[in-house]
Amino acid sequence: MHFLSAAAAIALLGLTACSPSPDSAPNEKPVVEASQAAPRVMTDTAPASGADDDALFKRDEPADATMTLNRESAGWRVAFRAGGVPNGPATAADCELQAVGLQNREDVIAARVVPFEGELNVITAADIGADAPVIQVRMGPEGAFVQDGGAAARFCGMGSDIDGFYRRTGSPE
Repeated sequence: MHFLSAAAAIALLGLTACSPSPDSAPNEKPVVEASQAAPRVMTDTAPASGADDDALFKRDEPADATMTLNRESAGWRVAFRAGGVPNGPATAADCELQAVGLQNREDVIAARVVPFEGELNVITAADIGADAPVIQVRMGPEGAFVQDGGAAARFCGMGSDIDGFYRRTGSPE
């Protein structure tokens, strides 16, 4: 029987999260435009939004949410903080997720949920397991369209949602 230490499991998961998707071309490299900010390392304990973020996005419907993008190695760290979909006293608590992935030639970031410790949520490698959900972030000139791939349903309260259009509110310096 083999056991991995928590640090080794997180390191392996991090390598998997930054790997290209199985259906991408073997020599395909992520597309990074010159207008994007220089790479910056972000710790796993940083909040979902702040002054150091490379880009900040906001969503108004069905509930308020923020998304930040930060360069991380050859890819992007995508951090979400979303309120529960309004449902009176049954409204879900706020949700916080982080994912890391590469941007392809069609400006889509395929980011796998990664372990992190945030202000609202803590997700460990054991919570994620071997099959991390993939969050698709399709970048556009005015914002990003997010498809969460089941991440909010799996790691947040019932009624949480990170899907939808996020408008860009700030631009990289």
